[in-house]
Amino acid sequence: LAISEESLSLAANILLEGGVVCIPTDTVYGLAASVSSNDAINEIFLIKNRSEKNPIPVLINSASQLSLYVDDFPEVARALAHEFWPGSLTIVLKKSARLPDALSGGLDTAGFRVPAHDVPKQLCSTTESAITGTSANKSGFPPARSAKEAFDQLKDTSIELIIDGGTTDSGAPSTIIDCSGIAPKLIRSGAIPKERIWKLIEDMGETWDHE
Repeated sequence: LAISEESLSLAANILLEGGVVCIPTDTVYGLAASVSSNDAINEIFLIKNRSEKNPIPVLINSASQLSLYVDDFPEVARALAHEFWPGSLTIVLKKSARLPDALSGGLDTAGFRVPAHDVPKQLCSTTESAITGTSANKSGFPPARSAKEAFDQLKDTSIELIIDGGTTDSGAPSTIIDCSGIAPKLIRSGAIPKERIWKLIEDMGETWDHE
């Protein structure tokens, strides 16, 4: 379905009922489930044929929604969020008990992002919940950049709805930086060049783990 009030309302209802939908984001198409539904999170692992030890990133509609899911938001993480959110930066933080362990692969951390795209942000607002933001593809295959690519990979799965937002502008996934430890650490290079991140961190007088 094309992006409309009707399709977004339908998607929100599916999420609230514990289902999984495929949506466009500012990076690639993603699989969205409510983070409050263990069944939906487990279903995403089945759909993607993904190892349960591999954490699933979390999308939120604003930094303020983050307070529901983390107990500590370090100063360096706040600065990165202020500079790069909404956008293609995933920040790994220590998670609170409100996020299920299934989401984080058994880790005590989770990756959070505010996307620069209205569809995921509106679904977070409507459902009053963070949603999953893992790419819409089978593990080992390229992330879908269009609704057709998503459909071709996922047509035999339990996906209940695909929202068609055209071809995504960026084929690159988000950059991931871990701010849960003593020093920020790059986990994955992506759409935001790491040099921009390191410059901000160093301008703050912080050190960073660049191994």
